[in-house]
Amino acid sequence: MAYFLYNIIIHISIIILLPYFFIKMLTARKYRDGIPERFGFVDKDKFKNLKGGKAVWVHAVSVGETKAVLPVLRLLKRRRPDVRVVFSTVTATGNRTASQEGKGLIDTLIYFPLDLPWAVRRVSRMVKPVMFIVVEKEIWPNAFRTMYDMGAPVVIVNGTMSGRSAKRYARFSFLFKDVFSRVSLFLARTDADLEKAVLAGVTRERALVSGNIKFDLSPSLMDSQFVSKLKEMTGVGPGTKVITAGSTHPGEEEMLLEAFRSLAAEFDGLKLIIAPRHPERFTEVEGLIKKSGLNFSRRSKGGSADVVLLDSIGELMTVYSFSDIAVVGGSLVPGIGGHNLLEPAYFGKPVVYGSHLTTYLGMAELLENKGGGIRAADEKELTEALRSLLSNELLLKRTGANAKKVVEENRGASERTAASIEKLLRS
Repeated sequence: MAYFLYNIIIHISIIILLPYFFIKMLTARKYRDGIPERFGFVDKDKFKNLKGGKAVWVHAVSVGETKAVLPVLRLLKRRRPDVRVVFSTVTATGNRTASQEGKGLIDTLIYFPLDLPWAVRRVSRMVKPVMFIVVEKEIWPNAFRTMYDMGAPVVIVNGTMSGRSAKRYARFSFLFKDVFSRVSLFLARTDADLEKAVLAGVTRERALVSGNIKFDLSPSLMDSQFVSKLKEMTGVGPGTKVITAGSTHPGEEEMLLEAFRSLAAEFDGLKLIIAPRHPERFTEVEGLIKKSGLNFSRRSKGGSADVVLLDSIGELMTVYSFSDIAVVGGSLVPGIGGHNLLEPAYFGKPVVYGSHLTTYLGMAELLENKGGGIRAADEKELTEALRSLLSNELLLKRTGANAKKVVEENRGASERTAASIEKLLRS
């Protein structure tokens, strides 16, 4: 009965939202990408690469989860060359990231079907997975039920559960107790995540703490010529101090621009590079920068300016590598929960972020405890945090080194995750 009600609700919801998404499809390409696949109609030729191996379906919702799980897939493929990876994402940027960075690891790349029973079954029959792996918190009742019925173990890696999610699962326990009972292996980030998963319905014997795979971040070897070209395109030269604000959202760019205006009057050669989280906001953010009156340029057009709009995909990590300070967005305004704080930390950069953290709260606390991260509650605190780092070179270097130390000291989750997956494949 629970699944029957869920399916009625999800079908009605899709019908109601169709006009909204139709308008979105006319105005934004990301809503047009992969439409047939989202309804379960995948070109059969995409699955030719699966012949002669065991298909493992891995699902990651977007960019962060995609990048995080790639080291696990690399280790798994070394252990099990017979594994063929079918990789699915929800977002267009996640799909693009998987295509670019998953070469040699991903055998088939698709968009994840909507959690409609007939759509999930249609794709599952073509994939014939021996295992279904989801990254972090992608809980889809029909997908889990279909995999379970097919005999494919459901594995959640880098499993995490916010307090809000735990309450929601408890409120609808008549459905989610059954959904979580179908999980064959829950690899939790922390002890707290494990306990929440067990309360939600995961069998305790099937839950393990493996750590956070995002600490095993390992960016591709950067081409020195490309780094030099990107520095040139963003106007970074000798003596330039670079603040990079990555993955920003509405309401954050205004705060950053005002903070930068104050700091630019005090520090010579200061540059702000802003990288909006969503490409469709590039034009909107350009308008905000123009309105601020600050001298600016777009990365795509080149030219030296005080403020640079990074209107490109897949270059933020490279920009972090030659920045002096990183401000990670999604945390300065409520409702988003933050983004991966470890990307700049990997390069030994001081990490500054807001106080609106949920998913990345534990990561922030680790950075703060080691002296590698600074939390700012508002625009004033943000300005002061950046000022303190810019005015004290020793503090800047020490904070960056401490941030990198956090990454190094917490590595190893990907190895533990890959080992657990392989063990389950053998059983």
